[in-house]
Amino acid sequence: MVEYLQDFQRWYDQDPIVSRCIAILENIETSKKRKTATFLTNEIILKPPYRDMLPEELYNLVMEERRKRRWYDFDEVLKIFMELLKHSSDTIKREIAVKAMSFLEQPQN
Repeated sequence: MVEYLQDFQRWYDQDPIVSRCIAILENIETSKKRKTATFLTNEIILKPPYRDMLPEELYNLVMEERRKRRWYDFDEVLKIFMELLKHSSDTIKREIAVKAMSFLEQPQN
């Protein structure tokens, strides 16, 4: 069991840029989390495979996980963003992570 835990890696820890972005999101105030997630969800759904999906398909993909055990599961906006990011390609994950960090660095955010 201990060996399994040592080898276990969350999906967002596979890329150091994505991991850093998620760590920042996790530790900022809720209003900033939601603002960032809303902005970036709009970016993600314009990219493959999401741009060709119906809203119902997107919703079903995001809501597959029903348990509320992760920090972002308790806020629907964050959950949608994180699940869409999770199912994106590695390239898109990194691109969105960079955009998130840039967005958060803007003074008005």
